[in-house]
Amino acid sequence: MVAAFFFLIVVPALGFWGAVTWASSVLGAVALLIVWFLLMLAAAPRLRSLSLLLFTVSVGLLAGELLLRSDLMNRYVEDRDLSEFRRGLETTLEPLIVPDPALAYRLSPDRKARATAVKNGRTIYDVTYMTDVHGFRALPPDGKPAGYTPVLILGDSFAFGSGLPDDETLAWYLREESGAELQPVNLAVKGYGIHQVLRQLEIGEPLRSGHQRFPWAVLSIVDDHVLRVAGRVQWLHDSPRYVVEPDGRLVARGTWVHPSDFVESLIVGSRLFALAWKAFEVDEPGERRLFVRILQEIKAKLAADYGARLVVLYYSGETWHGDLAGWRDMMVPLLCKADVQVLDVNALLPRLPQPVDRFYIADDGHPTALLNRTIAAALVEDFRRGTVDRGSLRCAR
Repeated sequence: MVAAFFFLIVVPALGFWGAVTWASSVLGAVALLIVWFLLMLAAAPRLRSLSLLLFTVSVGLLAGELLLRSDLMNRYVEDRDLSEFRRGLETTLEPLIVPDPALAYRLSPDRKARATAVKNGRTIYDVTYMTDVHGFRALPPDGKPAGYTPVLILGDSFAFGSGLPDDETLAWYLREESGAELQPVNLAVKGYGIHQVLRQLEIGEPLRSGHQRFPWAVLSIVDDHVLRVAGRVQWLHDSPRYVVEPDGRLVARGTWVHPSDFVESLIVGSRLFALAWKAFEVDEPGERRLFVRILQEIKAKLAADYGARLVVLYYSGETWHGDLAGWRDMMVPLLCKADVQVLDVNALLPRLPQPVDRFYIADDGHPTALLNRTIAAALVEDFRRGTVDRGSLRCAR
């Protein structure tokens, strides 16, 4: 009995844990189980029945995982297949991020950092990010007299300008397209969720720029922001946690607690496990209510404390492989329910068959310089008119 427990439970469990934790390969871990139990079938006749059962279960797990990864099942599996995105991808970033007790992390002030991304030996980008004395993404001087209209840039890596030099970001093109009339203040940080944006507003981060009022604030949102506000992404350890009370009030409650690294690796690397986790551990309606309430609170906070009108830039789809639809069926009703002005970024793009990688960096998914310039031109025109028009999201009434 002890030998059966050791060879059929302890050894394969350790092998599975090691493959998931160190190699980040769930498929490899399941394949390891299959090979091990096959060896046990041949080497231990007395344990054949139990070995056969465990071998069959392992084959079933592998078959289920492969089926869920097939094109046939994509429509039923919402979550982004991050393991596919990361396969063959190597990224580097010189020291730029520092821990922060209020926001989980922030950008280091007055820093220059090189960032690279290589996919299967092909360089995707090799750029340098610069921050100013406040820890905001810097705007290089352009030699033009500075205007007097500050604009807040908020959000994640799309607004930050991931994969682009300082003179190809959305903030840069807002200044250029406005003839330097607009002076963007870029508070966006790679990986941020809108709950961190709300905390930035609550602790007065925009005021550190020296400006008290901002006529406009631009906030980038991608499909997985519903997951981010609920702490359901790996990098948001210790990010601020908000809850919606029964009376609808939004209340800050400490930080998000994450599962172990092993469980997180399973969630990211296995569609089968991710579906099981979502079925038993995730309150999807609650997460969507939380997303809407945080977005509403951001809009109200910007208006009350900073005099700013909010414009949301919605980037739909898994743009790293050319998908521009993504979770629109879920996200559009949520954005409409939040009652915010939304510029539907992909509505600005020319109709296909223009290659998507003209607008989104291939194998990366972040906006190219051309897309940032296109968005900036539309925003400058809309700001001058006082309302979002080009690319405006149409909500059913």
